[in-house]
Amino acid sequence: SNSIRSDSCRVETLHLQGIPIGDDGLEVLARGLADSKSLWLLELDNSVDVSETSAGWLAFSRALCDTSSVNSTYLSNHTICEFRLGGAYDQDAILPRDISRYLQLHKQHPRYAARCKILM
Repeated sequence: SNSIRSDSCRVETLHLQGIPIGDDGLEVLARGLADSKSLWLLELDNSVDVSETSAGWLAFSRALCDTSSVNSTYLSNHTICEFRLGGAYDQDAILPRDISRYLQLHKQHPRYAARCKILM
């Protein structure tokens, strides 16, 4: 997790297919990716729970937009544009709504994603 947070890390895609990480693993992964400045694609095994109340998805939502303060929102992750579950490309149909919205914002407005999140 510290390696991927490093400013010198240039990992752009992370494929974790075939690795059922579960809800706890998803939480740990979210904390590790919160500060990533280069990752834009994360591919997970299709066994991941995608319910909006899943603790793992709540952690990812915080990693993408930490609303605890304006500064925390600004420092949230703004580079991840795609999550794929089990190779599925239609992330909007699978992912919790808030996460899909943040990913679209990252993809459509990469230079202004932080500002847009603060104004949401």
